[in-house]
Amino acid sequence: MSKTRIILGGLLVLGLLFANAWQYWLKPAPAAPELTMSTVSGESINLQALKGKPVLVSFWATSCGLCLAEIDDLIALHQAHQAKGYLKYDSLAAIKSMQQSRSLPYKLIYDAKGEYAKAFGGVQMTPTHFFISADGKIVWRNVGPIDREELSELIKKNL
Repeated sequence: MSKTRIILGGLLVLGLLFANAWQYWLKPAPAAPELTMSTVSGESINLQALKGKPVLVSFWATSCGLCLAEIDDLIALHQAHQAKGYLKYDSLAAIKSMQQSRSLPYKLIYDAKGEYAKAFGGVQMTPTHFFISADGKIVWRNVGPIDREELSELIKKNL
């Protein structure tokens, strides 16, 4: 492969990274979607009703190794900051089993039809996380595992 192709490939990757950064960091923060979701225990949660406090929305799966690896971080963040986590993708039985076996202290949402993921812009990969500020704006989006320290600082700034 020639150096020109390698450079062009690298420029394309940099261009895609810049486009992603523009979408989530340089443009004004988009409003969180207007959603009412049901937890695995049957409780309804309306995102608009949570306005006034920050919310962490995490899309993950019981079959996703990166997702499983960060559960301890999500639990610690929840315990430290009362952050909320949500998930989609699995069967309801698998979600409830994981909730019980891992003693997950945050509320879990079952996105059986993928409508919540679609409302957040078409989540394509797990884990994907969104942090919604107290004024209802999506101020942070992360695809892949979280950095507990970085997210903890974001939560502290928004409490």
